[in-house]
Parts: sequence; C-alpha cells; structure tokens
Amino acid sequence: VPATQTQIWARHILVSDEAIAQLVIDKLKEGSDFAALAQEFSQDTGSAVNGGDLGWFGTGAMVPEFETAAFALEKTGDYTTTPIQSQFGFHIIQLIAKQERPLSADQYETAKSKAFSDWLTKAREEYGVETFDIWKEHVPAEPNLPPATASAWAS
Repeated sequence: VPATQTQIWARHILVSDEAIAQLVIDKLKEGSDFAALAQEFSQDTGSAVNGGDLGWFGTGAMVPEFETAAFALEKTGDYTTTPIQSQFGFHIIQLIAKQERPLSADQYETAKSKAFSDWLTKAREEYGVETFDIWKEHVPAEPNLPPATASAWAS
C-alpha cells in the first residue's frame, strides 16, 4: 500500500437549487471572488465562514459526485462550470491545489485495511470460497465441565 496519495485542496459553495448555483457560476465568470460568494451563498456553515475552504482530502473522503468533479479539475483556480448535484444540494467546486501527499498514520492504516478487504473480497470471488455457519450448531451453549470439587481447589 503506497504511503502517499494524490490529494486536492479545494473549496466549494453549496446551495439548495440549481438556479442559485447557476447564478453563482455566472458571478464567478464575471470575476467575482469565490471566497466572498461562498460566505454570501453557501449553506455549508462549516466551510462558508472560511470562504468555502475544505482543506486537503483524498479519494473516499467526499460523496462520489463531488469527488469525481473535484478530481477532474486540473489547474489551480479552475472551478466547475456546471452545478454538481449531490444528496446535500448543488456544489460549485474550485481547485486550490493538487499534489501527491503523504498519508497520516490513521489514513495509512485505513488504506491498508481497505486494500486487504478489497483483496479478500476479490480472492473469495475468484476462487469461489463458500462459508458455512454449521459450526454454530455444534458449539455448546453451556460449558461441559465436571463439577469442581473442593479438594481440586485446595492445592
């Protein structure tokens, strides 16, 4: 498992409907400041106060629609020119930076666990592994031990 991952630093504006999203995109095309628009329009209260800044993130950190659109941006400063719909609403995403970055210890452990899980699933499918729960029928509910005698514990 590689200890680095392509990550992006992005910011976004989240709005409730496509018409507002298109209005924001039009304002960006006219030269409006992304951070100011995020503070004015974004419904993501956590990032709006920071100009929509989401910080660095890698794959698997965001909902798929958002992630696909964000990673498709190529140049610093590029933003999505069509609203990106997700379960949260409509996003306008701007790329601040994209680079190969080292994973934190927690991220690396998660990546290793995911790689193992993916490998195991693939191996089970490839080799036709079947699991059975028959063993549960043969495990006693109560231990089958002889009663303890006082003399056994006295020594």
